[in-house]
Amino acid sequence: MNIGNKIKELRVKNKVTQEELAKALQVSTQAVSKWENGGSPDIDLVPSIATYFNITTDYLFDMKDSDIVNIDKKIVKYIQSFDLEKRMNVVYDLAFKMSIATRGDEVEDQEEFNERIKNDDMFSTVIGLEGIAITSLAHNNKIFMCLPKDDKSDYSKMLMSKDKQRKFCEYLSDEAFYNTLIFLHSRNGGNFTEQLLIDNLNITYEEAKLVLQKMEEFKIITYADVPINDTTMKLYTVLQNPQIVGLIAILDMVVNKPNAYCYYFGGPNNYFKK
Repeated sequence: MNIGNKIKELRVKNKVTQEELAKALQVSTQAVSKWENGGSPDIDLVPSIATYFNITTDYLFDMKDSDIVNIDKKIVKYIQSFDLEKRMNVVYDLAFKMSIATRGDEVEDQEEFNERIKNDDMFSTVIGLEGIAITSLAHNNKIFMCLPKDDKSDYSKMLMSKDKQRKFCEYLSDEAFYNTLIFLHSRNGGNFTEQLLIDNLNITYEEAKLVLQKMEEFKIITYADVPINDTTMKLYTVLQNPQIVGLIAILDMVVNKPNAYCYYFGGPNNYFKK
């Protein structure tokens, strides 16, 4: 059953009007009407709805506590019940709560949770023999990472490219390279030449050329030689590389380690093999 249908069923059963329910939940009457006509409430409202009707959240999803058959399909359907623009936040919220569940803990009341993280500098880390889950709870830097492993593997494969990693870090420590990386990923595509960097980053032609050569080495950009009059000009294009966002986000957490909202240490801290 769709959660919106379940809300309507509960509302009618309890003789509550849409206006009364909307007022209790601090949403519009139109929002309640939308839920009951095939929509779904924001995930943050689900605990409040359950509390209002004095039922469990599982009941809202038409599930019994023991009903874990095809749970993956049910999660998929739940995510797809939201409008496309809301699904990424729904996935993030679920991912964080699942990471807490790996400890065997209950996820706390949503209102209490929101109150605890209002300082906007919290994070959660779960470390176990089976892997690591890291969640940044900052509103302007939401991150979830899940790094599973088993007793036959660890994270050492990441070290196989250590020479390239060190070289990239060397490049990243250069101010011109760092500023160019951020600048190019603040633009919405489009071809460009060295002149774009000269005009916007106050660097010389030689500096711009060198930075772009380094970026081409790591496939951050590509270029084509375009004939113009009696010569050729390099026309550059930024390649799709969302890992850049993840890299900067993790670096931010490393250098500005946030406060621990939830921290569970159940595994070793020797993450890599010798």
